[in-house]
Amino acid sequence: MENPLIEAPVPPVPRDVEPGGVRWLRANVARFSRPEDHARRRALVLTELAPMGPLRDKAFALAKVMRDEVERVPVAVLAAELGLPDVSRDIATVSGAYHPHTEIGDDAEEAMRRLVDACGGDADERTAARIGLLVQACDATAKLLGKALAAHRSGEDVESLLDRVLREDPPVRITRRWVGGEVVEVGLSEHPFGAGPKHCPGEASARQVAAGILDALLC
Repeated sequence: MENPLIEAPVPPVPRDVEPGGVRWLRANVARFSRPEDHARRRALVLTELAPMGPLRDKAFALAKVMRDEVERVPVAVLAAELGLPDVSRDIATVSGAYHPHTEIGDDAEEAMRRLVDACGGDADERTAARIGLLVQACDATAKLLGKALAAHRSGEDVESLLDRVLREDPPVRITRRWVGGEVVEVGLSEHPFGAGPKHCPGEASARQVAAGILDALLC
């Protein structure tokens, strides 16, 4: 296989799970989907992203208000665009248990129940897409902001700063693929938002939100 990042599927996750919990989220988001389900579930995420207007100014304004909790801003901004309340604390809890190699605590399961309720109470693929979108924006964007703040050079504009950090020190360095019946780690240094069918659909939104927050913190 020439390029596992593009060609290989993700490691399988259990699918016969109770609706509404973290395992259910894993089993129903595009991120961990089988090839036959991926395109449909990714399209749900794109449908949620499509109506969103420019996010940079909104992230800037919210970062000014939440300066002491700026790590919550990316999720808060996106949640508002989805018509949801500020669910950033529950999303942060779930994000710590999102990946299949992590443990799931009672706090994450309780947070998932509240998130499903916030999305209307239906444990369906659209709800999974909305929660998954927010979860994937959580840690990765917070890490990108931390790295950008640490790497900022005097006089450097925000767009150039983000491009440089993503090129030199991306917030997510590896992903996992299923090759020959085994989990293998695949580097993301050349493709910080992934590539091919699993390229992150929220790249543009993440960049806008990160730029707005950096505008607020560096001005």
